[in-house]
Amino acid sequence: MTKRELIQKLSYKFSDIDKEDLEYIVDLFFEILKDELKKGNRIELRDFGIFTLKKTKGIIFHNPKNKQNYYVKEKYRILFKLGKEFKKRLNTPFLASLDLGTQTFRLCIGKKINGEVLFLLKKRENVRLGEGLATKGIISPEAFARGLENLKKFREELFKYEIENYSAIGTEVFRKAKNAEEFIEKAKKETGIKIKVISPEEEADLSLKGIIWGLRELGINIENFITVDVGGGSLEITYIKDGQKKWFKSIDLGAVILKEIFNLRYPLNLKIIKSLKDYIKEKLSPIPVDSPDEIIITGGTASLLGGLDLKLNQYIPEKLHGHRITKESLEKLIKKLSNFDLERLRRVKGMEEGREDIVIPGILIYSGISEHFNKESLLLSEYGILEGTLLSLIEDYNLANQIIKI
Repeated sequence: MTKRELIQKLSYKFSDIDKEDLEYIVDLFFEILKDELKKGNRIELRDFGIFTLKKTKGIIFHNPKNKQNYYVKEKYRILFKLGKEFKKRLNTPFLASLDLGTQTFRLCIGKKINGEVLFLLKKRENVRLGEGLATKGIISPEAFARGLENLKKFREELFKYEIENYSAIGTEVFRKAKNAEEFIEKAKKETGIKIKVISPEEEADLSLKGIIWGLRELGINIENFITVDVGGGSLEITYIKDGQKKWFKSIDLGAVILKEIFNLRYPLNLKIIKSLKDYIKEKLSPIPVDSPDEIIITGGTASLLGGLDLKLNQYIPEKLHGHRITKESLEKLIKKLSNFDLERLRRVKGMEEGREDIVIPGILIYSGISEHFNKESLLLSEYGILEGTLLSLIEDYNLANQIIKI
């Protein structure tokens, strides 16, 4: 990691501090370290490690190529001894979760130390595996190739970090596509990655696990809430009452599905917007109208919505997590974006490449959700099925290790 990358990462975590100030703090920190080492002082960063400066003697060096001897002057070397906690972190292997959806493939690498989950890497690619699924019922040859190519990239990341334990889950596109099994077999053969297709309820449960984890990270403690994940091919809704799951619903209502059913052509006029809203309202009508304290949204469509609302230049999960999106903001976005063609949509601040043609269907679904439950705002969680899958894997891994030790 370079100094620039370190400052960038710190700016995500401490968004209230100016980048210039963070750069000054980082420079000052390393300057103090350098000065203290020059004085011959030992520097200990608790749990991280100990820095010391060692003076090496001058030596006579023999060059075997020209058979000449040289004198290498005495010099100083910085020595670093790992702290107990840091050593423990290094010795704990990383695990990985892969969420393979209708629109997006995502990868998360992390580990759990002393009850805290540390993320090493999060990657996402708009693979559009479910493109054409609503009309043809299969993964198209083009999407098939894109999916395999992306899995090869993810496999390289797994190899790079020597990850042996991972969980790759397939959702709606794998449940519906007639040639899903063919893709799964080819993925295993060409990449070694084994994909497990999960049910809608398993998908919702993993998403819920991630969301609850994310709420704790935000310091939010609520027992009555609804979770909503608008995917490319389906919509999963779970109602939690008094801390327990009361009901779960899965609906064939996704951003990609809507785009294909209505054969959308941009810009969208008021008539098609009304038609989409009516269709969404009808699809949502069987869902019980309860009164949760919060509606928590998660997944790729939710992240895109947050990025548009915050006008982010890039995907910054730290800024998105916990962001509240109002019903008014949803309507403003619908009104604004529906007037743009695809080329103009691509240039909208906060737009994610590859999602410009499904952004309005996604926003309309979330707008329909807020109307259905009569809520003025939605709370965005960047923790969902990807993180829930990783957490489940970590729990299983730790349990297995405990059994082995016993």
